[in-house]
This record gives sequence, structure tokens and C-alpha cells, in this order.
Amino acid sequence: MVLSFFLRIIPYFLLILFIFFEFAPGYFSDKEIIKPYFTFMFLYALINNDSERFRPLWILLVGLFYDFLDGEVIGITSLFFLITLHFLKRKHRTIVSIDFKIIWTNFILILLAYISVNKFIQFVFFDNYFEFKRIVLSFFLSIILFPLFNSIVKKFNNRLGYINE
Repeated sequence: MVLSFFLRIIPYFLLILFIFFEFAPGYFSDKEIIKPYFTFMFLYALINNDSERFRPLWILLVGLFYDFLDGEVIGITSLFFLITLHFLKRKHRTIVSIDFKIIWTNFILILLAYISVNKFIQFVFFDNYFEFKRIVLSFFLSIILFPLFNSIVKKFNNRLGYINE
């Protein structure tokens, strides 16, 4: 029973840890740093590999916490992941695929849409100017690291399923 509880809480703990690792370097440095979207990659991989585990309320809370720490528009991250979860649970399964190329392409499109909408809203409503080079480098770094994150989450879900059986 204790092991089962511990195994169920590990993905949420790792998610909080990735949020910390994504924002901690920014608090220690005065410069704008190039950071991949660790939390976005990890949460997308979790939702993609096991959409039944994450309830919309947890996604809303994690997205709001992420946006609160990011200091940007609050609610955008939650909205994107709730839409992703909705597409995953549809009968047509437009996002879910066994082929990794399709999973990776869908991740790239969703990340591109997320960054575009988020930066556009910041520009329009808050007159924030952004460094295009930093955003593009963060985007490409996230695309390159996504297969690693997805494989780690897939292996973790397989082991968790094996232990639960």
C-alpha cells in the first residue's frame, strides 16, 4: 500500500522538480538565459503516455503554478494542456499514435502554438519585447531533448505498470 502510494506520487514529484529546474537558473542570473521547456516536455510526455492518470484538475493546478512562476500570462499553459488532454481522450485519437514521428511532430506543433500564443499575448497586452534568438534556441533545444524525455517517461510507465501488476 505504501509502495503503491509512493509510485503514484512520483510523477507529480518529478513534475514539481522539473518546474524548479526550469526556473531556478533564472533567479540566480540577471541575464536572460536560454532554457528548454522542461516542464512542457515532461508534462506532454506524461499525458501522451498515460492520459488516464492525469485529471484535468491536476493539469489546471500544475499549469497555473507554472504560469505563476513564469510571470507571464496565467492560464495559457493550463489551457494548452487541457486542450491536449481533450484531444487525447477523443474517440478519434488525433494526437495519440504508436509512431514516434507523429508524436514528435504533434509535440513540435503544440509547442510552437504555445510559444506563439504566449508571446503574442505578452506583446499585445503587456508591451513586452522578446529576444527572438533566445526563443528560437529554446524551442529547438526542447525539440532535440523531447525524445529523451519521452523515452524516460515511457520506460517509467512500463515499469510502474509491471510493479502494479
